Amino acid sequence: MMQPDYISFILYVCAVTFMPGPNNILMLSAVGQRGFKNCIHLLLGIWSGLITVMTLAGAFCLGLSRVVPAAAPYLKYVGAAYILYLAFITLRRKPVKENEGEKNALGFRDGFILQFLNVKVILLGLAAFPGYFLPYGSGIGNILLFAVTMTFCCGAGNLIWAFFGSILNPFYDRFYRVINILMSALLIYCAIRMVL
Repeated sequence: MMQPDYISFILYVCAVTFMPGPNNILMLSAVGQRGFKNCIHLLLGIWSGLITVMTLAGAFCLGLSRVVPAAAPYLKYVGAAYILYLAFITLRRKPVKENEGEKNALGFRDGFILQFLNVKVILLGLAAFPGYFLPYGSGIGNILLFAVTMTFCCGAGNLIWAFFGSILNPFYDRFYRVINILMSALLIYCAIRMVL
C-alpha cells in the first residue's frame, strides 16, 4: 500500500472512531464509576472483539457486502437492543466501594460481544477495507494490517474516553445519578441512530 493512502486511512478511522459511540461512551461511564484499573477486562474485551470483527470484515468483505443489505435491518435491531441493555445497566449503577467494584463490573465478555452487535463497528470495517485495502490486494498481510490499524485507532479513542472517565471518578460518588442519566441517554441516542 502506498503511504499517502495509509495516512488517509488512519485519519479517516480516527475521525470516525474518536466520536461518541457505544464503545467510547461505555468506557467513559465504566471508568468514571469504577476507575481504570477495574475496567481493564472490559477494555481488553473491546479490543479483542474489535480485532476479531475487523479481521472477519477484511477476510469476508466481498461475501459480506452481498449479505449485509439483507441482514442489516435485523442486525441493527439486535445491536440497538444490546446497547439499550447497556444503557439500562448504566442507569442502574450506584457508587461502589473499591472492593465491590469487581462484582458488578462489566467484563471482557461484555466488551467482546458488544463488537459483534455494534453495527457502527461492523459497517466501519466493511466500508473501510474495500476503499483503502482491497485495491492493493486481498492477501492475509493486508487483512492483518487493516485489523491491527483499525483496532489501534479505535483503542486510542477508547483510552481517550476512559481518561475522561477517570477524571470524573472523584465526582462520581457525588453526582452519580446525573452522570448515569447522561451516559444512558448517550447510549440510547446511539441505539436510536443505529436503527434510523
